[in-house]
Amino acid sequence: MTLILVIDIDGDVDQSGLERLRTHLNLKKQGRLTDDWDEEFGYRIIEEASGQRINIALFRNSDESWKISVLATSQPDPGSDDLTLLRTELVEGVAAAGFQATVRAEPTFGSRP
Repeated sequence: MTLILVIDIDGDVDQSGLERLRTHLNLKKQGRLTDDWDEEFGYRIIEEASGQRINIALFRNSDESWKISVLATSQPDPGSDDLTLLRTELVEGVAAAGFQATVRAEPTFGSRP
């Protein structure tokens, strides 16, 4: 799997905010906000007709910041319509949940650089 997109989420995420994010991003529930050790709080898997598999996950970093990470079985063209549509869908979902989204120029693991 290749990291293809990371979106940082600005704002304090409480339980109701977490539920809004999961709903607007269409994520399956995972993790408990009250558990300090839990890092992944939701996920969605997309199986494309081309055979590409995309895994979208909502994470809380150790510094209490939040992000969405998108992994794929292969690196798509950065300008592809599919990637652009997915990026737009996720950014709009974060905004609809009441938070600000910042797309990283280059996808990286961990907290915001």
